Amino acid sequence: MEEETKVHKRRLSTIKISVNEISEATKKTMVLRVITSVILAIIVVPAIFLGGWYFLALVFLASFLAVFEIMAGTRISKKYWYIYLIVIISVFAVTFWNFFKKNFAANVANGYVFLDITKWVVDVGFDTIGVSSFLLATILIGLFILLVFDKHFNFDIAAYLFLLILFSGFGFQSFIFLRLYPEFVAVEDPLLNTLGFFTSSFLVVYIILGTIMNDIGAYFIGVLFGKHKMAPRISPNKTWEGFVGGVVTSFVFSLLFALIVSWSGHPILSILTHKEWYYLVLISLVMPLAANIGDLFFSATKRHLNMKDYGFILAGHGGILDRIDSLLLVSIVASMLIILINNQWSLLV
Repeated sequence: MEEETKVHKRRLSTIKISVNEISEATKKTMVLRVITSVILAIIVVPAIFLGGWYFLALVFLASFLAVFEIMAGTRISKKYWYIYLIVIISVFAVTFWNFFKKNFAANVANGYVFLDITKWVVDVGFDTIGVSSFLLATILIGLFILLVFDKHFNFDIAAYLFLLILFSGFGFQSFIFLRLYPEFVAVEDPLLNTLGFFTSSFLVVYIILGTIMNDIGAYFIGVLFGKHKMAPRISPNKTWEGFVGGVVTSFVFSLLFALIVSWSGHPILSILTHKEWYYLVLISLVMPLAANIGDLFFSATKRHLNMKDYGFILAGHGGILDRIDSLLLVSIVASMLIILINNQWSLLV
């Protein structure tokens, strides 16, 4: 009997969960990340809730800074300003063209001399995401011209820029869609039409919450309990424990948020209420998976370019792209799912 007790204790000791020892450098990094996140929230949160020009200005600033971080990976000097100009125009075009195309005609037809985004959204709205084939061809031709005539431009740089222009531009466009789509739906939905700008932001808040909670859960669970490397070739610090912790944390918090605001009478979208809980479960589960893929994609890109971070503007986080790499892909995937759900899963959208 005594021998069995000893064996039982040994088995318990082998399955005991051990907490990693946190170094002083890691503690300082945690504190710095928290402080930076609070400052960032003070700047970003009002624009998210106010929407309109405030929100577009936020996206404009983020995409502008992202261009310079993208260009940092090319090692091309800033004195070759025309390359920077082409990339800036390309990113802005992919980000904003779909929105302006759908709204500018209505703005002119109604005789609005000054741009009024509220009237734009009510009149036409922003009901889908997309990139013009004409625009893609123009970007490609511009990169081809640089590739042929500029000695500082090679095929690797051209391929890298084309991929990052599409990824970041389409991600920013999807982010705009998530903020403005509820206002478009509100024209047809009497409930949402009475909610105002604050509750129309619940959809994009839901997406941001799902992304941030994945990052928080993955970081802290990974630091405290991470043992098994997830993708050491791409990101040596990521662990499977952190991955699971991030997915679970994101899923729980985002789903609870969506259900709570729906039960209170203010759903994130009229097609995503507690009655359609299965759609909420699907999106809440897909978000952290997309967040991890987006993060790993940018990690793979940085490793290929021998870069630690894309920038340094956000202390403890790196640059803008280092902070929103997950959010860009989550925005794209969530927008696609919402459009598919709204169109009864028809791929002909």
